[in-house]
Amino acid sequence: MDLISELGALAFGSRLKRMSETIMRGGEEVYRYYGIDFQPKWFPLFYYLAQKGEAGIMEIAEGLHVTHPAVIQNAKELEKKGLIVSTKSTEDARKRNLTLSEKGKELLPQLQTIWQQIKEMNSELIDTREHNILIALKEIEDVWEEKSFIERFKMFHQLN
Repeated sequence: MDLISELGALAFGSRLKRMSETIMRGGEEVYRYYGIDFQPKWFPLFYYLAQKGEAGIMEIAEGLHVTHPAVIQNAKELEKKGLIVSTKSTEDARKRNLTLSEKGKELLPQLQTIWQQIKEMNSELIDTREHNILIALKEIEDVWEEKSFIERFKMFHQLN
């Protein structure tokens, strides 16, 4: 029995979370396979900094469409591992800017190779399915951009 699958639309969020956890565990196994101490949850922030060079917490949060606390939490973990450094902004001492550390820059080429392999594997998986999940996810994300979950719920609740 797979209750989450059986619940269909009611458990939509739970099903996405379960899929995400499966993918993240797989990513952890890949990094371990290569002997790299790196967590999949760090990928967006690390990749963002690899692309941008230096960025502030708020800029990163906006760029990744995640919360400010989520960026701070991952930044603390990456900083503890020595993969990024945090400095006070020269423009505003209350703000912190993040950059890859030397250790992070040294690890980057190896991570980029792994990311390319993961991308190719995921592309093959996604492209050979009847429905492209990335297109479906984009459609749903666009819906939430138009109107939040709670706004949609209230509107639907009033109609029924």
